[in-house]
Amino acid sequence: MAEDTATADRLAELERRLAAEVAVRQRLVEVATSLASTLNLDELLDLVMRSAAELLDAETSSLLLLEEATGELTIEVATGGTAEDVVKQRVPRGEGVAGWALEHRAPAVIDDPASDDRFYGDVAAAIGFETRNLLATPLLVKDRAIGVVEVINKRGADGFTDADVELAGALAGLAATAIDNAAMYGRLADAVVTARMSYRL
Repeated sequence: MAEDTATADRLAELERRLAAEVAVRQRLVEVATSLASTLNLDELLDLVMRSAAELLDAETSSLLLLEEATGELTIEVATGGTAEDVVKQRVPRGEGVAGWALEHRAPAVIDDPASDDRFYGDVAAAIGFETRNLLATPLLVKDRAIGVVEVINKRGADGFTDADVELAGALAGLAATAIDNAAMYGRLADAVVTARMSYRL
């Protein structure tokens, strides 16, 4: 009887995990569809960040874009209660977990920021925010890095898992392509406007 109960419990847990994974995959498809439906960069960035925090069950998230002229990362969008305080903050070239992820073109998971040399705590310290754990994933367009997505403080867990890293990578891949397309569209639109103005002159 006890063995039957244990088997039933295991099956129930497997079913629960499968249902949760299916729900995440469905949400990822919805995000992909939404990303493909707009070329408005601000809307794209906001959608990416809200989706990252939701899908990875994190307290907050931020999206940093690379400024090629300086090599700095600028926080363009953030979620959570500290969002307004961190937007437009800059991370020096090569600094922090985000800088490491950008430079190495690889995700980074930090479970104990205080003891990790890669952690750049200046922004968090300035706003009084405690970072318990974080996951940083580069935004890559082919071999070109354009920024980093960070998700911070996993809810109800010890830290981010391998499954979270995989999910963040999938989301970052979709986001990077959408952001690059939106930026390209913006440049083309500006070129058309400039050409029309020159023609009128």
